[in-house]
Amino acid sequence: MIKTKENIVKIKKLKFIFISLLSITIIGAVLNLNTSITVGKDWQCRQIKMPLYIKWTEFLARHYEYGRMAKEITAGYDDNGKEVLALLRWTHQNIKDVPPGMPVMDDHILYIIVRGYGVPEQFQDVFTTLCTYAGIPAFWRKIRDREHKTTYPISFVLLNGKWRVFDAYRARYFIADNGEIASVEDILKKPSLVKGDDIDHIYIDGVPYKEFFNNMGPVSRPQTLRAEKQMPLHRIVYETKRAFKLEKDDGSSL
Repeated sequence: MIKTKENIVKIKKLKFIFISLLSITIIGAVLNLNTSITVGKDWQCRQIKMPLYIKWTEFLARHYEYGRMAKEITAGYDDNGKEVLALLRWTHQNIKDVPPGMPVMDDHILYIIVRGYGVPEQFQDVFTTLCTYAGIPAFWRKIRDREHKTTYPISFVLLNGKWRVFDAYRARYFIADNGEIASVEDILKKPSLVKGDDIDHIYIDGVPYKEFFNNMGPVSRPQTLRAEKQMPLHRIVYETKRAFKLEKDDGSSL
């Protein structure tokens, strides 16, 4: 059988249609793969199942919202220090303590903002996420007291090459002798920098508030910041590293 130009064109069209349909089928199957997220309520966790495309659509929507809010809150400020203080004020003004009778939820950072309330570590989570989306690396850690009785979350923000110390829950930061926001090193060298009108009267589970700052120890940047895991490209790199055991899952990948 001699192939005419017309037959060749028809065969190419059929191949194109076949490949297109096959691609759509494969993509559809992948996007509909079952996946899940973990949601906590009053310290009890449960899995919520959903198709992969729903999970990624919501992921991208949250990524957009973090960026939009960070840009909106920091608009009009001309340096990173002022931007960080604007984000600190915004967090303290818009996130409140858990109202009596309401459940303690542990889910996406954006949902904390939407609800408008959370526990102390969630204040730090919102603050450090918005800082990172504003282009200023930040993270938080639970710091133990000397006798390991309890912990308290403290935020660390990278300004002028140093990790500066913040408490987003109480909207606090401290001033070093040079007039700058105190860094971890500043406070460890001079614990008396942790001061304020009511500092000596604040206790966390019976432990003096300022003791947590004096017990911070050296601070190092996590391999991947929690907020970076909310960014598509960073998340793909992180998940690839985790799959090959090049990075540990620290439980902050919501």
